[in-house]
Amino acid sequence: MKCFLLHIFAFVHILVFSQEDERNVVIEKRIEFIGESLEDSDVDFTTYLEELYFFYDNPINLNQTNFNELSRLNLITDVQVISILDYQRKFGKILTIYELRAIQELDQDAITRVIPFVTVGESLKYKMNWKNVLKYGRNDLILRYQRGLETKEGYVPKSDSILALNPNKQYLGSPDKLYTRYKFAYENKVSLGFTAEKDAGEQFFRGAQSKGFDFCSAHIMVKNIGVVKTIVIGDYHANFGQGLTMWSGFNIGKSADVLNVKRYARGLKKYTSVNESNFMRGIGVKLQNNKFDLTVFGSHKKIDANINSSDTLFNNSDSGITSFQSTGFHRTPGEIEDMDAVKQIIIGGAAHFTGDNLKIGLVGVSTQYDIPLHGSTQTYTQYSFNGTSGFSVGINYLYFKGKTSFFGEFTTSQNLSLATLNGMTWHADPRLDIVVLHRYIDKQNQAIYSAPFGGGTSNENGVYIGVKAKLTKKINLSAYYDQFTHSWLKWSTDGPSFGREVFIQAEYKINYNSSMYIRLKNKITQRDTKEDVVGIDDQVFINKTTLRLHYSQRISKQVSLKSRVEGVMFSYDSEKSKGVLLYQDLVYKFNKIPLKLSTRYAIFDTDNYDTRLYAYENDLLYLFSIPSYYGKGVRTYFMAKYGIGKQIDLWMRWGMFSYAHTTEISSGLEKVEGSLKSDIKVQLKIRF
Repeated sequence: MKCFLLHIFAFVHILVFSQEDERNVVIEKRIEFIGESLEDSDVDFTTYLEELYFFYDNPINLNQTNFNELSRLNLITDVQVISILDYQRKFGKILTIYELRAIQELDQDAITRVIPFVTVGESLKYKMNWKNVLKYGRNDLILRYQRGLETKEGYVPKSDSILALNPNKQYLGSPDKLYTRYKFAYENKVSLGFTAEKDAGEQFFRGAQSKGFDFCSAHIMVKNIGVVKTIVIGDYHANFGQGLTMWSGFNIGKSADVLNVKRYARGLKKYTSVNESNFMRGIGVKLQNNKFDLTVFGSHKKIDANINSSDTLFNNSDSGITSFQSTGFHRTPGEIEDMDAVKQIIIGGAAHFTGDNLKIGLVGVSTQYDIPLHGSTQTYTQYSFNGTSGFSVGINYLYFKGKTSFFGEFTTSQNLSLATLNGMTWHADPRLDIVVLHRYIDKQNQAIYSAPFGGGTSNENGVYIGVKAKLTKKINLSAYYDQFTHSWLKWSTDGPSFGREVFIQAEYKINYNSSMYIRLKNKITQRDTKEDVVGIDDQVFINKTTLRLHYSQRISKQVSLKSRVEGVMFSYDSEKSKGVLLYQDLVYKFNKIPLKLSTRYAIFDTDNYDTRLYAYENDLLYLFSIPSYYGKGVRTYFMAKYGIGKQIDLWMRWGMFSYAHTTEISSGLEKVEGSLKSDIKVQLKIRF
């Protein structure tokens, strides 16, 4: 029977894309999904996506893998992971990746996503010793340069008299943004490296940054040395459970990947991004023996914060932290004053038991500052954390039963508040998958490193239902409904509020080379009315609806196109506004030379910032642009990637916004005179 299936599948599927093209398509879709919930033009997903790049170069052997390793791809569901492992145990060694089509739980979309990152051949593994580490290890060096081409207000020289009155009227450094990164890796067992960055406007080898780069990060990580599963020294992430108790770094919210709501915690993981606040700096160790594992970690670092100093003249002792600064910018005297203003100490641990169908864990973390936090005095922040120390403890679980998985976490913090998240995924049919998730986070929750699904770290009660259905061989339907309430005040709401979000997407795969989808998204929330009223403001609904039509076409091995038209409607009180975005993408890959060109031409027209639209753009390796389109104008970019031999890759990118009916862009020190705003980026990657 197995040989019969192999003969059939050998002729069923023909690869249209190369492995590299498949990988790029998968990663681009992941970033676009993620970017839709972000509002940032340049986002560093280095740490998040680094594993996908690693598994592309070091594919997972489906005949030698386990649940933890395969789920690290975060590309298929728990039930699909289990189905692959069960198939291998039942029928023996998988002989070809196309044999995955014999697994009922895997549809063609799932197979296409996972193929670039897995293999079934014999894995070439070397004995773990330092001679082999040095001999077979891989070195990567990345150098990057970025700069805005127009002069911003912050770089316009000011007179001494103006700076004497307000020294924050001018940036102290150049508009150049510099980045360098080195990494040495041996399989998935040894990794060491450093990352350094200078933001635009920051000084370089002078002033506050006399040692050069404003931000520097380094790590050493070793895995699988006897019972020591992981040891990491330097900068790292610590992620456990579903993010309620302890989750540092980036997290995914609602996206077009409607089933992707469960967190795949990695425990200890090296840090290679440039976010200057949300990471650990110290040491972490994971020990594992059969079904039990124990993780302990500690972190000691300085973080940016605004400090309200005490006034001894008037006997005012209410000194403390008024707010934390997470931008990482140190461009003006004011921003430099907030730099490394507070010492933060984090100590935590986690213990897990993993059975055949059950994984359960206990996580605890304590955070301490050397200066007390005295946050906002606004009523809505009444239950927020204040003081010098806090802790949180949580229990998380994952349980499989047939084609159903259950997951969740319960957490309490030092004030004994309750936060809980529980979900279920169900592979109801080869053509139907369902996920249901409930979250309740008390208004008094004070878990400092909490980052649960939904984005709210307190004062939220919500239910999410996601469905993915294969209606025909060519039509897929994805949808979710999310309803949430807030029992306490929030910023911009003077009372309890309600919200809901609806997402529907139908995708039509015309053939192997072309596809299209139509997407409808509607979100309703509440906010204080704009009307002047006496006492507590009334709550009114904010209604935002977007409709998108997207078409992708691969004309040949060299040429591919993407076209999109998207509209938005926004209403708040009696005010209504709208916007529209149209763009055309072209990618050309030369046949005889290692050169790839990407370009976009976009037209947008929105009434205001509330009707802004976001669209993913091709960018440099590890850097992804998701700019907001608002106002009226044209957006275009051009990028070239050239391979110099097998060891060197060079990227060059230019992008420009051209706005109509405007004489200035942005405001404050970021203001640009005129109607054009453009930038250049150059990156070099060397492998040796």
